[in-house]
Amino acid sequence: MPSPEFETIRDLRRAQIIAEARVLVAREGLAGLTIGTLEKRLPFSRGVITHHFRNKDEIVDAVLDSALDEIDAATFSDLAGAGSVEEMVRAVLRSKVHGFLQVVEACQILVSFWGRIPTDTHAAERNAALFRRYRGQAVTLFEAGLASGVLREDLDIEAMAALMVGQVLGIVTQALFEPGAIDVETAVEAAASAIIASARTPAPAP
Repeated sequence: MPSPEFETIRDLRRAQIIAEARVLVAREGLAGLTIGTLEKRLPFSRGVITHHFRNKDEIVDAVLDSALDEIDAATFSDLAGAGSVEEMVRAVLRSKVHGFLQVVEACQILVSFWGRIPTDTHAAERNAALFRRYRGQAVTLFEAGLASGVLREDLDIEAMAALMVGQVLGIVTQALFEPGAIDVETAVEAAASAIIASARTPAPAP
């Protein structure tokens, strides 16, 4: 019988494979993730693994999707407690930056994809899809700010969304490649303050 949280044995097996693959990628990078290694760590055979995932690339995609969903869930949770648009901008930046730094497997996979662009079209599309996903979330946030009158009417929300994604990637990669070189929380606050200042409706002249 599957676990109560899974409807079918298929769902349970896929979840077990993804969970173990995430542990391997977080500890050893993509090089440490092989079907042979998974078979040694899971209570079922290689045939079961390849029944659910045809190859390593499909497992990598599933690991990335699982990690990104986890980061997004944290973002939406943080947004639920944010009242103003300013608080929302801070919540999004903070949760995305800390999410990627804590969910190391997502960073491991994305960085490996960057090394395969432009020759690997699949890696390029996965990265592009991630950027579209996060720009879309930021656009929704800025649209809410425009509707409330807090943000400038002439605000280019697509450009601001791209800026937010760039700030997240910039802070994460610096912290990832040179641990301890920057104060992540201070950098997040500086990024949020700069974005809010450029997007907010100017105060009326005295």
